[in-house]
Amino acid sequence: MNPVISSAVLLAVVTALISACGGSSGSSAESSAAMPVRCYELVEGDSRAVIKVEPAPNAVDAQGGQVTIYSFLGDTEEFPPETTAGRLEPNAFVYGDGTTLTLTADSLTWPQDSMLEGAVFTATSCP
Repeated sequence: MNPVISSAVLLAVVTALISACGGSSGSSAESSAAMPVRCYELVEGDSRAVIKVEPAPNAVDAQGGQVTIYSFLGDTEEFPPETTAGRLEPNAFVYGDGTTLTLTADSLTWPQDSMLEGAVFTATSCP
């Protein structure tokens, strides 16, 4: 992660990236025993971005999933949450454009050649 990037710019990039991948505001997901809901955070000063990854199977894709990005400044929500549909795989979330986030119990990592290349979000509780 480039230390020159300010936390506000980082959070704006995360939000823009999710929107560009087909985000839509708020939608509920069905729970699935295959993968529990997981949340990961990236903290930069007073700013905190949280990505919630959860199953969202649908009639078209039984492996459907979604990510929701939350942005906080201190304890205050900075932007409304943004949700994007995709596909859940055993250790990954795949956006519609093919961008693949690597998931473990402890971290979420952005891939090479993405806007947040190498950014590592760490496991946290969900908002």
